[in-house]
Amino acid sequence: MTARHLRPAIVAAALLGACNTTYDNPFANSNPTVAPRADATIVYASNGYAARPGSPDEIFAVGDGGAGVTRLTFCNNDTRRCSSIEAAPAPDRFRVALRRVDTDSNKDGQLTATDGEALLVVDLARSVEGGLLQSNAKVSGIDWSPTGDVLVYSAAGEGGIEDLYRADPNGQNTRNLTSTNTVRERRPRIDPSGSAALFERIDVDGKGQIWLFSSTGAQVRVTTGGDGSAALAGTPYVVGSDADPDYSPDGRSVVFRRLTGSGNGALGTWDIMTARLDGTGLTTLVTGAAFRGAPDWGPKGIVFPEVDSTSARLVLVQGDGSGRQVLVTLGSSFDISYPRWLP
Repeated sequence: MTARHLRPAIVAAALLGACNTTYDNPFANSNPTVAPRADATIVYASNGYAARPGSPDEIFAVGDGGAGVTRLTFCNNDTRRCSSIEAAPAPDRFRVALRRVDTDSNKDGQLTATDGEALLVVDLARSVEGGLLQSNAKVSGIDWSPTGDVLVYSAAGEGGIEDLYRADPNGQNTRNLTSTNTVRERRPRIDPSGSAALFERIDVDGKGQIWLFSSTGAQVRVTTGGDGSAALAGTPYVVGSDADPDYSPDGRSVVFRRLTGSGNGALGTWDIMTARLDGTGLTTLVTGAAFRGAPDWGPKGIVFPEVDSTSARLVLVQGDGSGRQVLVTLGSSFDISYPRWLP
């Protein structure tokens, strides 16, 4: 993903508008937040603050040894409900690009991705936020470039299914990078140099694969998926799908998860796997009858959520699968999802 594609000089479209001359302040103080502690190394979404399962998620931070769990967002209160689905930290640690569900649009009494996810930039230290995309954009993935000047995300696009987009952190200079009406491109993650991105690609056969995006004309398949074809209800996946890629710290390998079974309630069972960027060296790091969510590979290992009938856990392993540590444990009916290493 060259500078020509990630940082175009000409505005392709403006998320915040281009005709009006006056605007409401997009960073008005609206929700209290807390900056991560100096010793915090991971952020994640969870409803572990709540008295009962099923409550909306907020963003938390924790140290890589499991100490210092701190709630960072406080969107839910007596008069409002929202669910903070995923936070992608900026290089400064204090701002995050946030996927959030603000409205129970389908009136089922819950705030989930089916209601539509909005995209915001939140300054945790100052408790201010700016809305970039409303919930009808259905933002399904987000990453903040290590160079600090670009957001890459997946949202509803051609044919009503996900495409990849880039935008400045203020919402301007947005551009559709893929523009396909029969293929879903989702869950992008930018490489350590800020010049390319991995993403999850789901073709018409429904089997997710990991692909590498270097430019609009240069996209290369990394994985081919595993065996199986049974659909996982309520998701875009069939058994054998590869999903949620992330780079190794040196940018030479990828970690991702693979759907191995459609049981385990509505969650399915997932393995955590790695491969080199050319698709060789495919290795299963963590396996077994449990749900495992999106992994994130940072300087101290690979962190991911894991859920079975006994508990929900935030787990850390090394790049070879060794050294397993459980950093946070909640009841199996509570949420832990989308962990990210803080810069």
